[in-house]
Amino acid sequence: MTQIRLRPIDDEPATHVLIIGVGYYRHLLGGPEPRNRVHLGLNSLRSPAISAMQLATWILNGNGTALNGGLNNPRAPLTTLEVLISSEQQAQINAIGAVHDIERASLPNVCLAFDRWLAEVQRNPDNVGILYFCGHGVMGNGPEHFLLLDDHGEKQNRPFATGSFDISNTVRALWRQVQAQLYIFVDACRTYNRSVGERLSSRPAALLDDGVSSENINRGTTWIESTAEGEKAYGDSNGVSRFTDALLRALNGYCGAPQSGTSNWVINGSALVQAMPKLLAMINKERGGAPQACAPHPSGSMDAPLHVTNDVPKVKVEIELTPEVLRIISSYEIHNLVDASSPPITGGLSEGIWCTEASKGMYEVRIASVMHQPYSSGTQHLEPPLYFLPVEVQP
Repeated sequence: MTQIRLRPIDDEPATHVLIIGVGYYRHLLGGPEPRNRVHLGLNSLRSPAISAMQLATWILNGNGTALNGGLNNPRAPLTTLEVLISSEQQAQINAIGAVHDIERASLPNVCLAFDRWLAEVQRNPDNVGILYFCGHGVMGNGPEHFLLLDDHGEKQNRPFATGSFDISNTVRALWRQVQAQLYIFVDACRTYNRSVGERLSSRPAALLDDGVSSENINRGTTWIESTAEGEKAYGDSNGVSRFTDALLRALNGYCGAPQSGTSNWVINGSALVQAMPKLLAMINKERGGAPQACAPHPSGSMDAPLHVTNDVPKVKVEIELTPEVLRIISSYEIHNLVDASSPPITGGLSEGIWCTEASKGMYEVRIASVMHQPYSSGTQHLEPPLYFLPVEVQP
């Protein structure tokens, strides 16, 4: 069992996390026991294990620079972390002064971990539940999204009898059994596979059973899928996936809304829904290749925080000056209009789009050169994660 308990069992509001990362698929192509008729043309992966471990490490420790580190939610402190990772080598994580061996993400292990996580989340309606998955995903001929675990295809005659589950109907069942705030992050392809839709045997089941006519009692869910229906999700073979990279950047400061009555900032559902598509677009540009666009699905009237910080959110700033020939002889200053004592951010005198960074706030951008009239943007509201300013001047 890879449940890491950071606080004693009680009925006070708490945050409970379940992380699943599947890269080493035993019966897919590249696995130790590949099997015909079950691999769906899919290979073993490296990025999901790395991505899941990076997120689990951040949950526990943050980026290593914060005073307290890790996920911070004073109203619902981090209490349990369930981690299951399938990689070629045994995965381990350091937490609460000990090294923990991480169980592989087979269906039996995932079911047990999900049941433990669910029981914890259901203890208090003011809890926060976080569910994250990274690995292979497929769709049949309907709206259901099936996620593959490391024992997919173990039974060659009944490949979907084990090793996969239906995340779409799992979430629908959670809405009928969990009042607490839920955050669900699914980092997997949503491409259609005809062989899945045409199967004569049963399809993957949900991790939780309930009836369609049961009442929806959930008060708030932020469910973000890494890509649109019918599209692929991408990850570097030796690095974090694009979607998880965007999520980690959001948690590390490129996202946030002011918390009423305090000087703190909260990363909640609405902040993530606003920031994640823009962060993913930035990562697409950095990495190149086919673009990937995430699909947020917020629901419910509650939007309890996922993370609270006292750091003002950060904003990537891009200034595109035209004509391009003027960039190497022009410079910019970004003036904080709220704090006059803050020195301006300066730069320029270079080719390409000018890139810098500022804290969220109100600013004025000024551009000067001996070859054109001075430019002033007027008041600009810099909102995370990205502010882009195209400027055209006359020589």
